[in-house]
Amino acid sequence: MSKHLIYDLMEACSGVNELRHAIVVMKELGITYQHRTPQTMGECWWFWNCENLPEKLPSYLTPLDLDPMECIGYGLSQEDAEKIRDYKY
Repeated sequence: MSKHLIYDLMEACSGVNELRHAIVVMKELGITYQHRTPQTMGECWWFWNCENLPEKLPSYLTPLDLDPMECIGYGLSQEDAEKIRDYKY
């Protein structure tokens, strides 16, 4: 089953000294995702429809409990939000 995740840049950087780019870290963790949305104001990334999650996530990766349709205009277009909503895993 897929899951949306939020990657907290401040926790990654200052909390555990993870200085690599969020996309690189996700790849090295083996996590795949349908779409990614940077959130500069929140100092985080949203990763949508993630799969291949490790048993235990690092402290800077937590569940993202947002409806993509409510995120239109906050980094998501109508088209992107519909693709995320309609994703079949």
